[in-house]
Amino acid sequence: MAYRTFTVPRNIYYGPGALQSLTTVGGQRALIVTDPGVRAQGLVAKVEQICAAGNIKTAVFDKVEPDPSKETSWAVFALAQEFKPDLFIGLGGGSSIDAGKTAWILYEHPDLANLSFMEFLREASRRELRKKARYVAISTTSGTGSEVTSAAVVTDRSVNPPYKAGFGSRHLVPDVAIADPELAASMPPVVTANSGYDALVHATECYALTQPSDMVDALAIWSARTIFEWLPRAYSQGSDMQARDKMHLAALQAGIAFSNGRLGMVHGMAHVLGATFGIPHGRANAFMLCPCFAFLYPAYKARLNSLAGFLGASGRDDHSLINNLLTDLDNLKKKVGIPLAIKDSGLDKKRFDEMLEPISVDYFNQLSRSPVNSRMSIEERRKAGVPVTVDEVRGLFLHAWNGTRAELK
Repeated sequence: MAYRTFTVPRNIYYGPGALQSLTTVGGQRALIVTDPGVRAQGLVAKVEQICAAGNIKTAVFDKVEPDPSKETSWAVFALAQEFKPDLFIGLGGGSSIDAGKTAWILYEHPDLANLSFMEFLREASRRELRKKARYVAISTTSGTGSEVTSAAVVTDRSVNPPYKAGFGSRHLVPDVAIADPELAASMPPVVTANSGYDALVHATECYALTQPSDMVDALAIWSARTIFEWLPRAYSQGSDMQARDKMHLAALQAGIAFSNGRLGMVHGMAHVLGATFGIPHGRANAFMLCPCFAFLYPAYKARLNSLAGFLGASGRDDHSLINNLLTDLDNLKKKVGIPLAIKDSGLDKKRFDEMLEPISVDYFNQLSRSPVNSRMSIEERRKAGVPVTVDEVRGLFLHAWNGTRAELK
């Protein structure tokens, strides 16, 4: 049996008050990467105060946008070249943490800044880090898990449709992750719902697609069950610190799970929706989850059946079991105000119809370029649950638009 690896940050600090652990990190010059909303909540000032108490000089980049663009990450890199930090602090949700990770790679390897976007994605994952700086990730949303993962996401908006790409390596796992639920207490309900559902998809898609693993499975199932139980309460009672704490830790656990397991089509297609239409990532995941799980069922029947059992679904046969699981996933959306269908989310139908063909072709081409998929025959791809035609991809996007899913096969 081949051995496996399991990579996590060197230190994880979690629970109410965990932000104070920043005093133990060390360093002399810290570049804080964040967004305007986090700045407005006063969280940047708190981090600056803690750094000042430890005689750490700080600079702040606070212009990270949702689904950060290549230009934003390169702007952080430019500030880093000027400030010369020995510590990056990603403070916020996944967008800020990922923008900081991308800038960190560029800072360690400035030659990457002159490559094309696709060349950067290929080369970045091969480079070692920590020759100049370490990375601290402080999560303020309970969703992406980027504070503990080996991945980052960046969007190229110079193409149409925009290309939202993930890349990663074990070197990208932060040195320190801080998950303080007090920082998430100010999240409005809509952000709580979207980020919480993002974490649920991390856990469930990872479990469904990853080969059985005692390490990964335990985290994926535990976090999924926790989110099912506590997300509605965190959504409806945002000041409930117990609910916030449960969700913050569950999101972290789900991040560790998928970083050491895998994600797939749900996330890939959600990235396309987010980059093209500006749909928040967690909500885009929610739209794609049930259509994709129904499509994947023939290839991942055993894992999806197992997932259904762990999450409390029941049924007289396999099909009814999975249909009940998918219904439960839809019902959770209703409890936290997420529409079942893209068409009910406010997106203009004309805009969706105009872009349906380009995004379907673009995503199908992404699948075809994958090193793993490109080595498979059509029949092997079909057995692996990989769409083999543009029509199949288009059908999944249409199911997400309508809030429907294909009948299980």
